[in-house]
Amino acid sequence: EKGVGDVKFLRHKENNRIRVLMRQEKTMKVIVNHFLDPRIVLTPNVGNDKSWVWVAFDFSDEELVETTFAIRFASSEIAQEYKAQFSKSQEEMEKLMNGGDSAEGTNEADE
Repeated sequence: EKGVGDVKFLRHKENNRIRVLMRQEKTMKVIVNHFLDPRIVLTPNVGNDKSWVWVAFDFSDEELVETTFAIRFASSEIAQEYKAQFSKSQEEMEKLMNGGDSAEGTNEADE
């Protein structure tokens, strides 16, 4: 267990890549830091509808390491919202990796 904190989906300003970032609540130490690869599979934690498990290449300790993550939320509704945002961000990353631009980037290119 690495700790308690807020998890965020962050988009890079220049290349639009999305990463998952979580900092420990009290120390602000980075405890989750990985790109949101479209191949990541978010699975429910066995016997708990408020938590998810996935595997990703983490860089929180400044070294790229394949890590299994588990995250638990206060309610199943919040857990479902997280899954929806996770999936939406994965779809955006897949489009980006396949050469598609975000609508924002397309508008900038037209100007």
